[in-house]
Amino acid sequence: MKIQYLALLVCLFCTGLASCSYAQEQQKKDTKEFRLPDVPATLTAPEDRAAYLSLHYWDYFDFADTSLISRPEITEQAFVDFISILPYSSKAQTAVDTLFCRALTSNEMLYHFISLTDKYLYEPNSPMHNEELHILFLRALVNNPDLGELDKMRPHHQLKMALKNRPGDVAADFTVVCRDGKQRRLSDIKADYVLIYFNDPDCEDCHRVKELLSRSPVVNGLLKSGRLKLLSVCVEGKTPGWEQTGFPTGWIDGYDAGQRLTREQIYDLKAMPTLYLLDAERRVILKDASFDQVEERLP
Repeated sequence: MKIQYLALLVCLFCTGLASCSYAQEQQKKDTKEFRLPDVPATLTAPEDRAAYLSLHYWDYFDFADTSLISRPEITEQAFVDFISILPYSSKAQTAVDTLFCRALTSNEMLYHFISLTDKYLYEPNSPMHNEELHILFLRALVNNPDLGELDKMRPHHQLKMALKNRPGDVAADFTVVCRDGKQRRLSDIKADYVLIYFNDPDCEDCHRVKELLSRSPVVNGLLKSGRLKLLSVCVEGKTPGWEQTGFPTGWIDGYDAGQRLTREQIYDLKAMPTLYLLDAERRVILKDASFDQVEERLP
């Protein structure tokens, strides 16, 4: 009986140690937090403070601690705050370069930050989608000498596409075949503004955006005055869906006969629909824009 009693005490003691160790581990885990660098008080200009903060943002982050990958309230939130600072920093490219140089400490951490970059800056439906910022991240990856060639393949392709038809560039010319069988070139369309609506009539989101455009007082008012031309392009060619779909009067409606736009990747059409707003010189004002952005930008 005494032996059984002692065995029970030992068991309870070991259990207590294990529970204490687990509690300490949990407490240690819960006390982890992201620490921002201290910006020197001598830096008083907002642009100088933003530059310093972006350059030293990750100074206290432990890139070797892969457990932080599963702590979105720390790592992912820190990343979101970081990209929010970049537009105000004159050292944005160097700051992003620094991030990926440090992330190379661990492949897991590197791939996690690449996935966060895609999630927030590349995905069309992200509220933080920003191609200009995404280009900084892609350049950091492509130009990093310590990154393997296989890891560079995808960002290299993304960068190539992102650099096409940027705001301020003259939009690449192309031809569509209209309902009457006649061909129409983008460069022949004359108006103060040209809105290109790249679409696939079989896609649900295309129906939604088409409905928004057709009901917009801003769009319709400019179409009626002739200041705006709306070019609808079925990128999949002369599909049954396109043949059976009607488009509002006043739209220039056609299809890409050879699917050249997608086959030759003339435009970055990663999702349907895609809207481009051009000025009278066919220079890009808005690239891959939302309906709200287009309506807000039009006069």
